[in-house]
Amino acid sequence: MPKIRGSQAMRGYSDTIRDALSRQNARLFAPDERKSDKELRRLSVRETAEALRINYNTLRHHLKHMDGFPDGRLEPGNRRTFSVEEIHEIQRILYEAGKIPREFYPRKGETDLPATIAVYNLKGGVAKTSLTSNLSEFLAVRGYRVLLIDLDPQGSLSDLFDVKADIDDLPSIYDVLRTEGPVPITEAIAPTYFPNIDIVPGSLSMTEFEFETSASFRLADGVGTPWHRKIVNALELVDSYYDVILFDTPPHMSFAVIAAVFAANGLLIPVSAGMLDVVSLEKFLDLGASTLEVVEQVEQEKEYDFMRFILTRYSPHDQAQLQLSSFLRSQLGPAMLKTDFLNSAAIGDGSNAMQPIMELGPQAAGTRKTYDRIFECLQNITYEVEEEIMASWGFKLPKMGGE
Repeated sequence: MPKIRGSQAMRGYSDTIRDALSRQNARLFAPDERKSDKELRRLSVRETAEALRINYNTLRHHLKHMDGFPDGRLEPGNRRTFSVEEIHEIQRILYEAGKIPREFYPRKGETDLPATIAVYNLKGGVAKTSLTSNLSEFLAVRGYRVLLIDLDPQGSLSDLFDVKADIDDLPSIYDVLRTEGPVPITEAIAPTYFPNIDIVPGSLSMTEFEFETSASFRLADGVGTPWHRKIVNALELVDSYYDVILFDTPPHMSFAVIAAVFAANGLLIPVSAGMLDVVSLEKFLDLGASTLEVVEQVEQEKEYDFMRFILTRYSPHDQAQLQLSSFLRSQLGPAMLKTDFLNSAAIGDGSNAMQPIMELGPQAAGTRKTYDRIFECLQNITYEVEEEIMASWGFKLPKMGGE
């Protein structure tokens, strides 16, 4: 039998899949060439009210009787819809008119740091990227200015937001962190098609950062920037602009992951609803604790505003998963989010279409009941994370419907 030249075979398969994906995207996003060329889904008045956290009838009253609101678009069936940008304008007008409280117009104060959250678990397949992408869009619709940082060399989060550093020759997070000639993070931030969301894309070059850091521990001896401070120092340039910074981390321990965990002031730890994942969680936490102990010997003031766990890929009708959820809650108590990230056909549909739930819409997500269930789930997850964000800024988030 003929022998196979590994590099040639892998390169050939890579080219084949890349070409096939390009054709698939052309069909999926036709008549546009790329996802970012397609108009973002518009939200109904009811969805707008939910995003603004005010009562539906109250919003209708304001739209009818207050001046200055964007007109939106009148759709077939006499339905009015609004773009995300128009929702943000409605939010600003309501806030300046005293119709919504300060907490419903989410902006950090001048002296506040952004809520910097690492979505962190060394186990693969726990929905880190799915959680990060969906959470970022729900926060962005509510008015938060969000920066995503994709630390995974595979760049899945970047692909979801149609920012492809390797293909389009854009600066990536590696260019910010590299040892020789790093660029300011402001040069690596790319806008996305989703209002209020920017991203520092991932890149295959991130693997080089690990080799460079291994060879340059002398920098921690007072010459240059210590490796664990590279991300937090880079972020100082944009601290005043963003309200929330989210790290999507790869499923392995690395210098970049440790630097992100050090830069974060909040940790969100997803755990899949399986006993093997819980066993892995115990080992991950033990390893994470040992790693942080080493960093804390140098950075003795390092503390977090919050550390929360979230059960992902959860099916409440599965008896074994129900028991596992009860077990985790009994052991971790209030450290667990009250809302579990449900395993939903709508999430699968969104992944296949390269669209988080906010973009997908009920018409494209199977049944309306399925869509509403996962949409409400993500709303509640976002609310719980918002509570932590607001608490870090000294605010208490009012319940839904506050005026």
